[in-house]
Amino acid sequence: MKKNKAIERSIDTDVLGFQVRESYKTARTNIAYSIFKKGCKKIAFTSSTKSEGKTVTSINVASALAQQVGTKVLVIECDLRRPRVNTALKIEPTPGLTNYLNDECSLEDIIKDTKTDNLKAIAYGAIPPNPSELLASEAMSELIKTVEKQYDYIIFDTPPVGIVIDAVPILKVADGVVIVARSNSTTYPELAKTVETVERTDAKILGVILNRVKPQETRKSNGTEVKTTRSITFSRYLTKQDSINPFNTLYNLMFSGLFSSSFVMTY
Repeated sequence: MKKNKAIERSIDTDVLGFQVRESYKTARTNIAYSIFKKGCKKIAFTSSTKSEGKTVTSINVASALAQQVGTKVLVIECDLRRPRVNTALKIEPTPGLTNYLNDECSLEDIIKDTKTDNLKAIAYGAIPPNPSELLASEAMSELIKTVEKQYDYIIFDTPPVGIVIDAVPILKVADGVVIVARSNSTTYPELAKTVETVERTDAKILGVILNRVKPQETRKSNGTEVKTTRSITFSRYLTKQDSINPFNTLYNLMFSGLFSSSFVMTY
């Protein structure tokens, strides 16, 4: 229960600190300018494992996108094993995605309003025994083709790719993927494995959002004060077992790598 309350509180933009709101706006801008196409932009959010802040982050970014004038955003719950979108947005879970995919209701029945203007959401419906099959179904493909004609952005909250393969069909149809990591929790090997898994789907990785970083925390690095709100870079070839935090990430920039993604620091 405590965890759910934290989720609900974190998506209330009225209580977010200035630096946190600016971080989400930065993420919004990076996403908007990382996908070069006309029409609907489809973004999938994933992570390495559970409890890394994926749902909170995806909804906050969706909310930031919806705050732009004339921008319509739809969040689709695709984590059908551990759904959290309905709790975070305080909407009813049914009827939802699985109900529609099983031909139990209409599309209009499952698209729900939220307290944010221009932001709508599709909850999970019911926990299915076959989430991978449903997400890879023709019905899911047709749903995406239909809603992308009606929205400027579609945000998919997908399962952690480090745990299950359910997200793969969604990653393949998305225009870009954002990986969420948790400061002082996610390890370098976990994140490296997640990056490699996403790359095998031929999906475009837009970047990595480092979650749960205290905005005003600072530390000395080689005599220079480093604020955790600055942008940094992650190399996928880091092999340290340490959990990721802004400071050991900066320390390990000496390691070379062929792939890098920018971090947006959020709390």
